[in-house]
Formats: sequence, structure tokens, C-alpha cells
Amino acid sequence: MKKIVPLIALSMLALMACEKGTVSGTVIDPFTGKPVELPTVWIKGTTFSSQKIPGGLPDGTFKFEGVEPGSYTLEAGKGRYSKGKADFVIGEGNMEVTANIYIYGQEVEPGLYRSFDGAGSEKITNDWVIWQPMCKAGGFVLRTKFTTDVENPSTKKKEKKDMVLPKPREVPANVTALYKIKSSVSSPIEVTVYPIISAAARNYADCSGIGAKETLKAPVLDKGKKIDSDYKSENLYEIKGTLLDGEQLMAIRQDGKLLSVYYLNAK
Repeated sequence: MKKIVPLIALSMLALMACEKGTVSGTVIDPFTGKPVELPTVWIKGTTFSSQKIPGGLPDGTFKFEGVEPGSYTLEAGKGRYSKGKADFVIGEGNMEVTANIYIYGQEVEPGLYRSFDGAGSEKITNDWVIWQPMCKAGGFVLRTKFTTDVENPSTKKKEKKDMVLPKPREVPANVTALYKIKSSVSSPIEVTVYPIISAAARNYADCSGIGAKETLKAPVLDKGKKIDSDYKSENLYEIKGTLLDGEQLMAIRQDGKLLSVYYLNAK
């Protein structure tokens, strides 16, 4: 009897060692919410690849069976698409894994996109860029009004024109958005929203190109609220969380550098 127990234990260990797992999922375009047809999917550092599957992945759905226990990275791509990845682990109690991967067309322009669950996304154009003066040390404000010279299309002469700050973009308080960065830097982005106050330009001497008597919309920096942001695909991040109530400025930074400022009104 003493000999049988060790044999049973050894047999169980051998069975566990031989047990292999499965990983499956779908390659999805995060901007449309739809599967990507005929992508290439592979498990990095292994021989698992959709190129070995007859007919490929016509509906973007993949499944790899017989994966040894361990930690892996799924990767996906397609011509003129970004590359995407997803980490997963095969192990005891986790032998069947579902992991979707997100890739998108290279024609997508950098910027902020509001997502609609299952119904694609729309770009939130940054209509406030020319109202944002250059400020030192990563600071930012918005001018409420300024005068500039514009060409009259009829007379071809320069005329004075008052430029008034566009209204904030109306968005729901619970936001899900995508942000594509311009560069290929892989470090994460940081997203913070700030309540706004009206402030005199003389209090912002580190911001250039504004008149001393102007009124600015400025962030209350000590009342900022961080919003979650996570990797979605190559050069793409998902922003998800609850905004502040009412008008606010959303600042998006990477490695401490200010990338974009958006003027929002959350309801």
C-alpha cells in the first residue's frame, strides 16, 4: 500500500504536467467595434500562428489549442493596421483563456475619440487649440476672446476679427474614449480633469502672447481628478471613468509633457 500511494501521486503530477490549455478570442477594430477580417495572430516566442490555419481568420476569431502552462503574449496585425497585443497565463484553474486583441487602420488621425458601445466612435475635434497660448512648465489656460487679422475673401485685404472661445463639448459624465498619440513612444498617458475659474491674464505671466487685460479660463490645479487610461493597441489608449460635473478642462500628458487640452461640459 505504501508503494501504491507514491505511484498515484506521481501519476497525478505527470497528468498535470501534460495538461495543456486553450486561448481564443477575436481581433477587433476599437474604432468600429467590429471584427477585423483576415488578421494574422500569433503567440510570441512560439510556433502558434494563424498563418498555419487553412483559410486564415475570415471573421477575426482565433483559437489556439495545446498551449503549455506559462505566461504568454498574443500579438496581432494586418497590412496597414496597427499592431495589438494581449498578455495571458495558462495554468492550474486557468486552462481556457479568452483574450481579445485590438488593431485599427493606420489612416486614423491622432486625437480624442468618444466611444459608443457596439456602435463605433466619433472624433472630438480640438476646436480650442488656437485659444491655448504657450505657457512655461507645462501650464495651460484658454483665452476667452482675442482679435486677429484675417483676409477678406472679397477684397483680399486684412481686417480685424474678434475670435471668441467655442463652447465646451457636451459629453456624458461617465466617459469611455480612445486617444491616439502622434508619436511611437510606448510610455502610458496620464489623464486629469480640472474645474475651471475665470482668471485675469496678469496672473499668468508665464503664458506668452496674451493681453494683460484679457480674461482666461484656467484650471484649478489642486482640485484635479485623475481618469483611468490603459493600453488598447499600438499608440492607442482607452480613457474610462467619471468626469467632474459641469465645465472642465481635460489635460492629457505623457512622460510629463502636455499633449492635448480639451474643453468639456459633463452632464
